[in-house]
Amino acid sequence: MTDPYKILGVSRDATDIEIKNAYRALARKYHPDNYADNPDMAELATEKMKEVNEAYDAITRERKGGAKGGAKTATYAEIRTMINARRMREAEAALSRIPLADRTADWHFLESLVLMHRGYVNDAMRELETACEMEPGNMEYQQAKQMFNQRAAGYGRTYYGGTTNYNQGGCSSCDVCQGLICADCCCECLGGDLISCC
Repeated sequence: MTDPYKILGVSRDATDIEIKNAYRALARKYHPDNYADNPDMAELATEKMKEVNEAYDAITRERKGGAKGGAKTATYAEIRTMINARRMREAEAALSRIPLADRTADWHFLESLVLMHRGYVNDAMRELETACEMEPGNMEYQQAKQMFNQRAAGYGRTYYGGTTNYNQGGCSSCDVCQGLICADCCCECLGGDLISCC
């Protein structure tokens, strides 16, 4: 890989905040949605975004120390395995053991999957939104969000800017079905299948 600092356009002396700001600026610039009208440019932007994500991950691992960063990555991989195997209590317990200061975008994404499985749609969507805000260029999070909205749109609404206020208390059978569909969708993003008939 080319020097990750060069890819982000920062020096090796840059602060963590400067690096994060550079990453976010590039993520906004190369987000494929910006090129929806031009498929060729969208494809190039997707490739560039992959390169930017890899560079940012490499710098983050380097600055946190290879072993520590590797341990966190392994922990998240184990939690994904638990979620795919529908061992949600174990996944929830593992997520809760991660200190607040170490909770990455991946933590919020995985937490959203666990919450969705438990039927806490609002909380799950807040966690997914947090993951998307922390890593706007992460296509896995964006696709989960998009798929959730596409499924919900079939019922005449979306979860972002939709017509229903979920804070009114109680929920209808349609809300429960939509929650299950979303949970299935998120599990499929991770290679699992919550509801095999959908």
